[in-house]
This record gives sequence, structure tokens and C-alpha cells, in this order.
Amino acid sequence: MSDRPMPLGDHLRELRNRLFVYLLFLIPVGVYAFIKARLIVRFLLLPTHGAVHSLVVLSPTEGLYTFIELALVTAFIVTSPVLIYQIAAFVRPALESTERHLIVLYAPIVLLLFLIGVGFGYFVFLPVVLHFVLQFATAPFQAFISLGRYIGFIVNLTLPFGLIFELPIVVYALTRTGVLTPSFLRKQRRIAILIIFVVAAAVTPPDAFSMMIMVLPMLVLYEVSILVADLAVRRHPPMV
Repeated sequence: MSDRPMPLGDHLRELRNRLFVYLLFLIPVGVYAFIKARLIVRFLLLPTHGAVHSLVVLSPTEGLYTFIELALVTAFIVTSPVLIYQIAAFVRPALESTERHLIVLYAPIVLLLFLIGVGFGYFVFLPVVLHFVLQFATAPFQAFISLGRYIGFIVNLTLPFGLIFELPIVVYALTRTGVLTPSFLRKQRRIAILIIFVVAAAVTPPDAFSMMIMVLPMLVLYEVSILVADLAVRRHPPMV
């Protein structure tokens, strides 16, 4: 860590500069995503496997607002490596040399876990959920699905997986700082399993298969987190 602490004004200027650099990437990507919004919507219709051919717009502004939302979400995902780098670079001067090494080492893992989680939500979880819910939109009914509602449905079902898949790295960091221990995680396993089932039941359709599609990776991630906590304790004593 530097011997001379940086004044608050310098911290704020550094933060402003980091945000400005990130916006230099976010805005062009967002504009391009807005221009290609129709193509992105067609891509997001693929998990329906042809059950939904088109979407309807229910208000004069729905298309515009949905395209803006879709462009922002797409830009956030695409530029997430830049965001993680800027965050790591901002906090790096305040860390010890060993902590700086951890930032460099684990920032790519954070990004990878986020992208794997989003990919799992889109390619595995989403098709199962759509297959179930679209069964109730077949003859004698005709489905008129709103563009805004559909995009919101996709975002709400996929992005949370990006955060859920960060669990092992969060547990590692909390174990290093002494907040968590492997024994605590093992003792709370039953409570964790109960919480996982409750969360899965709340966000998935009311069928066992859809719920298990969400429960199984969360259970695996919890067990992996315990192993990660064991590894953190063996290799490094808690930083307390």
C-alpha cells in the first residue's frame, strides 16, 4: 500500500476518470445495440423454438423504450470486462501487494463466472421455462405477447444467473477476510438447501422439472463454495 494516502478529491477524480473511460465503451456499444435491436430480438426468440414468431407492441412508446432497455442490457454484458477492469484498477492502489495480486488473478474469474451464469440462464434454463409457459398459449388460444413483457421476462430470468454463479468467488473473498468459515457453511447446509428450494419455487413455473433445472446448479455452486472455502483456509490464513 502506498505510504501517502490519496486525498479524497484525488479519489473522486480517479473515480470520475474511470467512469468516463467505461462510458466511452458503453455508449458506442449501446448505440450499436439499439441500431441492431431487431436482430437481437430475433436472437432472443430462438429459445421459443418457433412457438413465438412475432411480438406485439401495445403502446406507441413501448417499442422505443424496450429497444433502449435491450440496448443498455446488451451493452452492459458486452462491456462487462471493461467495467470489471476499471473497478479493479480503481481499488488496486489501496491494496497490499498480495491483495493486488488477488485482484489481477480473480478479476477474469469473476467475469468468466458471470458470463457462464448468463449463458446457463439463456441456453439451459430459459428454453425449459418457455416450453412450459407457452403450453398455455396454444389452441384454442392465440398468443399475443408484448415486446416489452417478453424482453423483461428474458432479462429477469437470465441476468440473475450471472450473479448466482459468482457465489464461489464471493465465498472465497469472505473466507479470506474471516467472515465465513468452511465449518459454518457445512453447518448451515440444510438451511441453505431450504432457501435454494424456496427461491427456485418462487421464480420458476410450478412444475418439478423447471424447479430442478434451477435447484441443481445452485446446490452444486454451494458445494463448490465449501470446497473453495476449504482451499482458502488451507492456502491462506484469514486476513483478520
